[in-house]
Order: sequence, then C-alpha cells, then structure tokens
Amino acid sequence: MKKNEKKLVQTKVNKELKTILGSFIAIVVVAIGVYFFTQSKPAVDKLPSPSHENLVRNYSHKKGPGSAKVKIVEFYDPECEACAAFFPYIKEIVSRYEDKIQLTVRYALYHGNSTLAAKASDAAGIQGKFWEFQELLFLNQRTWSHSQGPATESFIKYAKDLDLNIPKFKADMDDLGRMETIAMDLEDGKRLGVNGTPTIFINGKKLENINPNLFKEKIEEEILK
Repeated sequence: MKKNEKKLVQTKVNKELKTILGSFIAIVVVAIGVYFFTQSKPAVDKLPSPSHENLVRNYSHKKGPGSAKVKIVEFYDPECEACAAFFPYIKEIVSRYEDKIQLTVRYALYHGNSTLAAKASDAAGIQGKFWEFQELLFLNQRTWSHSQGPATESFIKYAKDLDLNIPKFKADMDDLGRMETIAMDLEDGKRLGVNGTPTIFINGKKLENINPNLFKEKIEEEILK
C-alpha cells in the first residue's frame, strides 16, 4: 500500500474511532442522567405530607353539631392577646351559623400562666362551664395575664362567678391528670405546624393569615360548597 493511501486509511479509521467514542460517551451521560432521575424521583414521592389525623381528639372541647358542614379547629393560648382579640369574631360566626359549624379548641401554650389557665378551663369544663370560663378569661385577660406569680385566685373568682363547686374546681385544677391531655394538645400542635396563636384550621386546611375578613370569607365559602 502506498504511503498516501495508508495515510488516508488511518485518517478514516481515526474519524470512525472518534465517532464511536463520542457516541459511547453520549450513551454513558444519558444513562447516568436516567439513573439519577429514576433514583431521585421516588425520594420526592416519599416526602411526608401534612397529616391531620390528630387534628381533633375525643377529649377536645367542642361546640356545635358533629354533622356540621364546617369544622373549625383553633389552637389557642388563654393568655395570648391576639387570641382574646380574635375571640369575638369566632364567637359571632359560630353563633350566626350554629347549625352549620362545629368549633373545637385545643391548647398551644406560650406564657407564664397559660398552663394554669388551661387546667382551670378544663376544671370548669368538668362542671359543664368550659366555654363560659374561656370567655371570662378573655374578657378579664388584662387582670390576670403576665402576672409575676400564679393567677390561681383570679381563676377561683371566675369559678365563683359561674357558681361552680369550688372545692371540686380546685381539686380538678390541681389534678395532675389535666397535664396528660394538655401535653397531647401541645404535641399534636407541633406535628401540625402550630408555632403561634391563634392557629386555625377550617375543614382541615390551615388559615395562613389570621384576619377577621379572610376568616369569615373562608367559612362562608365552605358553607356554600
């Protein structure tokens, strides 16, 4: 074979090798991409989604029919000023649509007398006056909240105002069993993303903006569905 012909053949072989090598590299790159795509996709699918299975417990304080079209769940702190300010709006809409709304309240406690107030509320609830006691706590919040020591005497006064059995009220308020359900509320709140008060769920969906007009709008949207 002549020198020129050899050169020509070698050039042709080199081109073919480059083409084959390029194709091989492309195949490897695509294969790697497919591998990582298929490996990463299930990880996205496995991301945990918010669970509302513990939004309401059987011991939770409820107002309104169980068959209500709209279920409101409020995580609140009796010592929270925002909760006290929002209380009239909740009370008004629950009263207006009393046959269509069920309100459930649970605790998310962040202040010094919050836990004692929750225990006192539950003690009043044992005598059938939870909602009345809750309202007295909110109406008189400035009197007892943010005090240096326990607000026990204030809570006993409210119990007397409601004609409760005071020895029983005191015993129930001091009962360590109160802490079991309160602790469960706090734990469920963490799981549900509660990090402030009030936090409100309407038919299982968290109300992202605690605004009276938006609250009313969302309630009426659910009623009309």
